[in-house]
Amino acid sequence: MAFSTTEYLTTTITSLTACITLMISLSYLVALSRVYKYAQAHPKALNKVSGVWIQRYAPYAYVVLVLTSLCEVAIASWLLLQYRFHHNYPNVPALTAIRFLMFSSCWTTITAGAYSMLFVHPTWSKYPIVSVGSQSIWILVTWIFWIVGAGLTNGAVPRLLMDLTTCGDAAYCGHIRAVFAVAVVESLILTGGMATVMWLAWHSARDAWSLNSRPFSVMSRASMLFAPR
Repeated sequence: MAFSTTEYLTTTITSLTACITLMISLSYLVALSRVYKYAQAHPKALNKVSGVWIQRYAPYAYVVLVLTSLCEVAIASWLLLQYRFHHNYPNVPALTAIRFLMFSSCWTTITAGAYSMLFVHPTWSKYPIVSVGSQSIWILVTWIFWIVGAGLTNGAVPRLLMDLTTCGDAAYCGHIRAVFAVAVVESLILTGGMATVMWLAWHSARDAWSLNSRPFSVMSRASMLFAPR
């Protein structure tokens, strides 16, 4: 009877987690598609080639972040519910690590989802919170969250990557590896985001320097034209 109750709880948790995650994902994609259609009907002016490139491809990065974070929410919440009902977590540090990854995934889902809407919308994208500086701070903070979460998970389960079958007799080895893998993927995506922001900052600084130096070059050419020969 106990075995059947445990199996029933596991099946119920799995079904509920999958349904809720799917509903949230579809709701987010529908809302984003409506904002995107509005943006297509009311395009905003972009003067730089880099601005056009970012406007075209950055929303896809946000969508990937949101969807992978939702996967992490689903797996981490499933693990935490199993630990709550069966008390079979490997150790307290592992439980803390999964909870921290749950927080990181919820943080990324909410903030990246909001940023994707703000970034695509032609009016909302003019708010200071969508500036390059604000996004840089968000990327750095979120990247730290995922790096810390992955480190805590790897440290709490020492044989996570060494033992290919049981993770050192830890329950739900595959799920623990899944949350760790998603954390690594999120960290890599955010690392690419930081590299892109640094490239944009360098590009803007170069354009600003060349704009500021242009009047001097024009004046020097004019002085050469009117200089006595």
